[in-house]
Amino acid sequence: MDEEFEKMKKKSKLTKDEMKVFLLKLESIDKKVDHSNLMRCMSNETRRDLLNFIGYDVRIMEELKKKFEMEVDQIKYHLSMLEHSLYVMESQEGWKATPRGIGFIENAILEDS
Repeated sequence: MDEEFEKMKKKSKLTKDEMKVFLLKLESIDKKVDHSNLMRCMSNETRRDLLNFIGYDVRIMEELKKKFEMEVDQIKYHLSMLEHSLYVMESQEGWKATPRGIGFIENAILEDS
């Protein structure tokens, strides 16, 4: 793994066990399918906002519901897309950004057209 990814791992709130699960999932990804999924996932402003709000913290559903003023089912839908793309993980404590999610937060530049 490269140096930049190692930095993202250190910034993540994932536990050792959660990190193991994340890394196993990351290893098994079909790269071509992954790029398509990532583009579809992160082209949605709500999902980008959710990821940025979760950021370096652990967020519970009540915080997300209050911040985004959405129904729980709507939030769960967007979180499931982020989780499928390995940007966030649900834990007993709440929702956490993965190293991949933190990498997106810190490195992606999205311009409005």
